[in-house]
Amino acid sequence: MTDGKKNPWDYMGPAETAILGDIVLDPKEQARWGRAMLFGTLPYMWREKAGVIREMIYDKLALKPGDKVLIIGECVEVCGFPSDMQERMNGQGEIDVIDITAKARGAYMEGIVGRGGQLATWKWTYTESVPDEHYDAIAVLQAVQHTDDWFETARELTRILKPGRSIVLAEIMLGPNILASASIDIHIEAWVEKIFARMGWDIEKFPYYTPEQLVDAFSGIVEKPGTFLWKGIEVFWGRKPD
Repeated sequence: MTDGKKNPWDYMGPAETAILGDIVLDPKEQARWGRAMLFGTLPYMWREKAGVIREMIYDKLALKPGDKVLIIGECVEVCGFPSDMQERMNGQGEIDVIDITAKARGAYMEGIVGRGGQLATWKWTYTESVPDEHYDAIAVLQAVQHTDDWFETARELTRILKPGRSIVLAEIMLGPNILASASIDIHIEAWVEKIFARMGWDIEKFPYYTPEQLVDAFSGIVEKPGTFLWKGIEVFWGRKPD
């Protein structure tokens, strides 16, 4: 907390140590447990909670047997995205994965700030050596918030996308919407505050791009752009003109 008020951990006392031990009062342990709540949850959410959105993503990508696909994201393999897409392509696709999990977590913990002023963002150079129109489909899954310039990144990704094919961005967001949702119930609000109280960075500092900003970033370079919001998951899609 940054306003001088106590946070939920400050109210742990004898009643809690009697059950959990004195270790529950250790700020380092509190930070570790908070990070344990945050890290490693993406696969559970994507695989067990968000199946309908995964299918929507694959539908928007319009995958075909023999397609070359690029995925940029966090926890890509464990979330099951490549195996799902291969199934859609009858096992006849070629999928390149750029997994930024370690980079993203390190950027938060090291306080890295990108060119746009947002925490845990950086210039994406992953595809600079990729030829024009190389991929049939591009998916940015759980990495949307980590580029520091979506206007630049949008043009780079569409450069390597074949005409007439699609790009999809999807994110289970940790942005302002989660605070608004949590504020509806005091239990959830307190639990969210407790998770982040010892994390090392405020939840208010999580990087975030609105659907409107993404539409603006891709303006003029994709056709039929669309956005969809479901239970904290934000999806954007567009098709590169023929």
